[in-house]
Amino acid sequence: MKQKILKAVDVAKSFANNGGQNHVLNMVNMEVYEGDFTVIMGSSGAGKSTLLYALSGMDKPTGGKVYYKDSEVTGLSEKKMALLRAKEFGFVFQQSHLVSNLTLFENVAVTGYLSESKTAKEVNEKALELLRKMNVEKAKDRLPMQVSGGEAQRAAIARAMINDPGILFADEPTGALNKRNTEEVLHLLTALNKEGQSILMVTHDMRAAIHGNRFLYIEDGKIIGEMTMQPYGEEEAKMREKQIDAWLSSMLW
Repeated sequence: MKQKILKAVDVAKSFANNGGQNHVLNMVNMEVYEGDFTVIMGSSGAGKSTLLYALSGMDKPTGGKVYYKDSEVTGLSEKKMALLRAKEFGFVFQQSHLVSNLTLFENVAVTGYLSESKTAKEVNEKALELLRKMNVEKAKDRLPMQVSGGEAQRAAIARAMINDPGILFADEPTGALNKRNTEEVLHLLTALNKEGQSILMVTHDMRAAIHGNRFLYIEDGKIIGEMTMQPYGEEEAKMREKQIDAWLSSMLW
């Protein structure tokens, strides 16, 4: 039986809006299981990214509780939450957000140094190993502006993995990439998941969605649908796309 790695209980998020409240998340209840590639889908403005940020501690919910490995994290101080994110969570966004004046290698390694869980030598070796795994080792000494968008995003995945995160959060990780680079990034994320990495990804792109095995649909700030599939297999891509498309249609996407 799969273990819960992340859990949301009645999670809410509101923003002040012209004297009123804009309720973006409305009593969200959900779980993420260890080893799953979980995909959150929904129309624009449904609350996908807001939910991801609330679950990952990037933003504080205005109500409810979030648990990571059975421990509540919503009540943690900002310092303790930052430490948890550094040690246990990895992040990949639509833009790579690499530090412009650091090389790809430095961008990856510096995140490892911050966790203080490995020696500098161990971090450097791990950084090189990950850059090699992400097929970007040859560009390790280049600055982000000197590489392609796909190379930068692959380096960002390496950075996200440097501290062996319990869960990898991905917010539209292929949204700014062309088709070839999209396929390369999705192949790498799928390979990581097959090695046991738990992934929670927000996307509106069917090409990305088919790589998941568990799907949650959010509408008006609430999870209203769920579907599970077998782990991704390239030979089944077209069939998976049809199944997910049918499910999304049933959600009136």
